[in-house]
Amino acid sequence: MFEGLLSLIEQSEVITLYRHINPDCDALGSQWGLATWLKHRFPLKRVYVLGQQKMTNGLFEDSDVVDDETVRNSLAIVLDTANVRRIDDERWQSARQIVHLDHHPQIEHFAEYEYVMDSYAATCEILAEFFFNIDQKPLEADVAEYLYRGLLTDTLSFKTSNTTEHTLAMASYLAQSGLDIPKINRDLFDVSLHEYEFASAIRAKAEILDEHLMISIVDQAFLEQWGMNASQAKDQVYQFGGIKEIEIWAIFAADHNDQGNTWWAGSLRSKTLQINDIAMQYRGGGHKNAAGCKCLDKASLNALIDQLRQRIKEMAE
Repeated sequence: MFEGLLSLIEQSEVITLYRHINPDCDALGSQWGLATWLKHRFPLKRVYVLGQQKMTNGLFEDSDVVDDETVRNSLAIVLDTANVRRIDDERWQSARQIVHLDHHPQIEHFAEYEYVMDSYAATCEILAEFFFNIDQKPLEADVAEYLYRGLLTDTLSFKTSNTTEHTLAMASYLAQSGLDIPKINRDLFDVSLHEYEFASAIRAKAEILDEHLMISIVDQAFLEQWGMNASQAKDQVYQFGGIKEIEIWAIFAADHNDQGNTWWAGSLRSKTLQINDIAMQYRGGGHKNAAGCKCLDKASLNALIDQLRQRIKEMAE
C-alpha cells in the first residue's frame, strides 16, 4: 500500500509539502501532521509546509517561505488534492520528485509516485495508517492532534457515509497519544454568537424543492450584511444534514462579480446519491456524497439545480 514511500522520504534531504487552495482541516492537518512527524523522526532534514493562504483561526501555523532553488531540490508531497489546478503553490511542478497522497477519487495523474486511497474518509486517516505501519507505538501528541483534527472534520464527527471500522481504528490509535478530545471538539466546532446567528440566517433562506432537495442561495448583499464571505457561507452546508426528508442539500454563495454579472460557488452534500459527477460538470468535483463547484453564472446555477432535481427523481423511480 505504501511501497517505497518511506524510502523516498529517507533518501531526501529536503521535503516540501503542498495542500489545496482554500484548505480545510484535512488538508492542513495532513500537511502539518506529516511535517511534524518528519521533524521528529528526521531532525536533520529540511521540511517545509507551503501554501499561500494565511491562517486566521489559531489552529494551524502560517506556511513557510522558501526560495525556488529549495523547491527544485526537494521531494514534493502533494496532500489531499485531486487535481493540478487546486494545488496551492505551483512550484511543486519543479521539484526533483513528486508524490501524491490523497483520499479523493483520482481524476488526474500528476505525480511519479501515487498513494491514492479513495475509500478512506480523510487524508489524515491515510497518514495515520502509514505511521502505524512504521511504528505501532503512540505518536507524539502534536502529530496525533493535527491528524485527529483532519479526521474529525472530514467525517463531520464520524457521521459521513465513508466512516468505516478502519476510520475509527485510526482515531483510536491517535487518541492513544493522550489527546484532549473534548477540547479539540470545542476548538473545532464552537462558534461565536455572530457566526451562530449567521448560520441561522442561512437556514432561514433555505427552500425545499421536490420534497427531498434543500437549497440555500446567498447573494452578495446578504454576505455584506453579515460581514462574511462566500467560503464562510458554504461552510454552513452541514446545517442541512440530518433532516430525514432531505436526500441532497446545497449552499450557493455569491463569490465575485465581473462586469455586472454574479458568479456563484457551491457546496453539495447527499446521504446516498452520487453528486460529484454533477459537480465535475461545473468546474468542481469531490467525493461521491460531498462535492463543490465554482464559477457558476446564473444559467449554470439553474442548470446544476435542475440536475440535482433530476437525480432525486431518478431515486424515486
